[in-house]
Amino acid sequence: MLATFLEMKGPISEFLDRSSNGMSEYVLEEEEWDVIEGLVSALKDATLFFSSNTPNVASVIPAMDAIDKALATGIINNEVLSEPIQHALAIGKKTLNKYYALTDDSVIYCMAMVLHPLLRLEYFCKAGWNDKWIADAVTVIRQHWEKHYKPLEPTPSDIPMVCFSHFSLLS
Repeated sequence: MLATFLEMKGPISEFLDRSSNGMSEYVLEEEEWDVIEGLVSALKDATLFFSSNTPNVASVIPAMDAIDKALATGIINNEVLSEPIQHALAIGKKTLNKYYALTDDSVIYCMAMVLHPLLRLEYFCKAGWNDKWIADAVTVIRQHWEKHYKPLEPTPSDIPMVCFSHFSLLS
């Protein structure tokens, strides 16, 4: 929809700029068109990436971060943007944050990020996560590993008894 909006930039600007329709206050400045173009580019890249054969769980968070950055950049620079564009970006960010929060409910995202050989904890540091969040991520992974994967200590009853008479069969 935004891509079509960009394609219609000329007619839209011309329509809004007419004094006869009372909508001239909604004419977008060039900076606003640039924000929309950047957002379309970020969303298109994410769509193409997730439509390919290569996406995996560890790629979800970095992709969401890229979209979040595109939305936040527009919101941070809101002194240049019109109220409707600010509002649209804020709604987009709110929606993204809703899905981002859902990743907190699933240990798999955290595990995939930390255990990914190219990401590890360094990704969280570079992404600006605070130390408590990083420590919480490590705790979650450690607890999951201890509960589901940590080898149990063998007990004497788990160690098979070998009868010495069986060794004579080897010679």
